Amino acid sequence: MPKAKGPNAEMRQATRAAILDAARRLFEVSGYDAVATSAICAAAGVSQGALFDHFGSKRDLFIVVHDQWQDRLVAAIDAAATGIADPWQRFSRIWRTYLSSTENPAMRQVLLLDGPYVIGLAQMRARDRDTAFAFFKGEVASLMQAGLIRPLDAHGLSVLLFGALDQAAFEMADFPGDGDLRRRLLDSFETVMQALRPAP
Repeated sequence: MPKAKGPNAEMRQATRAAILDAARRLFEVSGYDAVATSAICAAAGVSQGALFDHFGSKRDLFIVVHDQWQDRLVAAIDAAATGIADPWQRFSRIWRTYLSSTENPAMRQVLLLDGPYVIGLAQMRARDRDTAFAFFKGEVASLMQAGLIRPLDAHGLSVLLFGALDQAAFEMADFPGDGDLRRRLLDSFETVMQALRPAP
């Protein structure tokens, strides 16, 4: 059935955008559990019926907010790596940009604190497999092809490095004020990468 056009369609689009904007602001500041659907509706100036009509549930609404932040993170990583020809420098910029995302309070709250809990780790891993992990594995393979790390199993090494970065991000998110922990994790991952270099 074709979508409605004209003022009604524009009104629906505006209502959806208002709900999404209100939810994003509230989720970023207060976290998923502390935000009631009534608060989102009050901030957006709509009825609860409108929220459920557009998004189905509070969880589904959060997933849309989460995916918007995921897109922002991907764009930030892409921008940081664009134009860097040297694969080692490019990979370093990618993983450092990912970990630096934990310094953004809104991104930290939505992606790292609430995301795994609300969406579920199994579903998040499934969502990442063909997107973030596939991209990461390609970058690891590029390092091997350039002879910048030892020839190992690209998939196995990518799983281990990807998991290490995720765990480091979760640790940084849990202790956002611990600058010493952040430095130690960054230095530790750099040491791991250096250890993968071919012997001179």
